[in-house]
Amino acid sequence: MSVSAVVALASRLIGIDTVGRNESAALDVLEPLLEGAGLAVTRQEWAPGRANLVATWAGGGGFVLSGHVDTVPFGAEPWRHGPLTPAVDGDRLIGRGSSDMKGGLAAIVLAAVDAARRGARGFTVVLTGGEETGCDGARALRDAGLVVEPSVLVIGESTGNEVRLGHKGATWLEVTATGTSAHGSRPELGVNAIETLADAIVALRGLDAGDGHPQLGSRTTNVGTVSGGSQTNLVPDAARMSVDVRPVPGADAAPVRALLAQAGAVETLLDLPSVWSPADALLTDRVRAVVAETTGRASAPTGVSYFTDAAVLDPSLRRSYILGPGDPTQPHTRDEWVSIPLLEESERLYGALLDAWTAGRLD
Repeated sequence: MSVSAVVALASRLIGIDTVGRNESAALDVLEPLLEGAGLAVTRQEWAPGRANLVATWAGGGGFVLSGHVDTVPFGAEPWRHGPLTPAVDGDRLIGRGSSDMKGGLAAIVLAAVDAARRGARGFTVVLTGGEETGCDGARALRDAGLVVEPSVLVIGESTGNEVRLGHKGATWLEVTATGTSAHGSRPELGVNAIETLADAIVALRGLDAGDGHPQLGSRTTNVGTVSGGSQTNLVPDAARMSVDVRPVPGADAAPVRALLAQAGAVETLLDLPSVWSPADALLTDRVRAVVAETTGRASAPTGVSYFTDAAVLDPSLRRSYILGPGDPTQPHTRDEWVSIPLLEESERLYGALLDAWTAGRLD
């Protein structure tokens, strides 16, 4: 059975291990396609083997299509097929990154190639590494001045080809508590640093989540890691934990940070803002209309919980639209899959948006 070009390209990308590294190898596959269609390509290596790519057509433009090349680890559970062995099962393409987001990446590149060959208005493609660990690649591009502020930013993350208007932020905090060591049989002579963190965890569970956002929901807080102590019969004099805060407009991370500061020294590991493109904005209406015309489905004016490179690439935080073929339930899962019909549809979707940009409908 023959497969479409987008399935073949997505499969080729899935077969390249880009788990927190080696994005350059995947970009080596994509760069010749873009250059071959006449786009001007700039590669930025921001760490050994780790790179971003910016491709511009007709001098570039404010319409930006973007996706990330890296993936998360495979996990300890065995996969039905190897995570780097793309497999077609019915109407699904299986493999690590199929939904998040090598499927969307393949569709973006092929749509860009086709639009360039049709003589589209100038546009930009931004492919990044290091998104999964905090938008590292996108920040390297921004800091080097290699990307311009977009008029419209489309991020090909997993939405089942429904337009999503934004996402929660991400503030990762690490708190280190200090105590006083003592013999485990005389705990009253010491100060237990682990118990200090335990008290903070209980307090976090009771912390008011703030006003929240009508579409993005409430701020959430998750204790991700806890470590401390060196021996069972020793009162621990140091302990550390990391906390993942997902703020929304109207409920930032400041109350969480203040609570944790009562337990110890707080370090910020990551601080990405929330993104929201107003549902009543003219640009939002036009983007949603193009998508509905192409798919025959209307998208609800809502957002997603995960963060994207839009938090870095869109300084306005108001002109970003998340739209990709991946199923929202699939990122980071074992036996991750993407719907082949939606993957093929997403290539048409990105092409329709580029056509609308060329026609002046997205200005």
